[in-house]
Amino acid sequence: MKLPVYDKQGQSVEEIDFDESLLGKFVNYKLLHAAVVMYEANQRLGTVKTKNIREVSGKSAKPYKQKGTGRARMGRVRRFGSRGGATAHGPRPRDYSLAMPRTARRLALKSALLGKFRDNEIMVLKDLDVSSPKTKDFAATLKNLKVESGCLMVIPEYNENVLKSCRNIPSADLSVLSDLNAYNALRRKQVIFTKAALEALAEEVKK
Repeated sequence: MKLPVYDKQGQSVEEIDFDESLLGKFVNYKLLHAAVVMYEANQRLGTVKTKNIREVSGKSAKPYKQKGTGRARMGRVRRFGSRGGATAHGPRPRDYSLAMPRTARRLALKSALLGKFRDNEIMVLKDLDVSSPKTKDFAATLKNLKVESGCLMVIPEYNENVLKSCRNIPSADLSVLSDLNAYNALRRKQVIFTKAALEALAEEVKK
């Protein structure tokens, strides 16, 4: 398929060929779901914790006798449900991380990109070279490309100036091609490749 290549002013300056069949024949939604669940689970810290009855401060004796005081019956102050007491069956620190085989992760990324290509949610930018970090210039480029919703910008290699230009825009994410995964690709509606990044992707998926 032929994709138009845009410059920073939003003008189509050339076309680039990309073989969509390199990404597979169909979108594997089951694999995409597994990949998204894994990436989101791996972001959980698992540090939330409540105290059980053995960890709460206080005596284990009854604060006053069972009968004759005119008050409600009360056990130890550490009991479940009392103010400042323990929590029954509360959360404990745990590891939520999941894993997928490397081949499965690569196939999930291919399916995510294939779906983006078929939904016309892929754009190609000729280059994104900036001499100094300027968020204003990066925002102007997105406006010229008519990117109204969130987008993911994919560059071939790490560039500190581009990173600093992009990081203050809430609706835009930046990813180096080597770090691109299915979750990042699906998280934003529009995926914008630089021409160099798309060419590198074509070489990568052939392996």
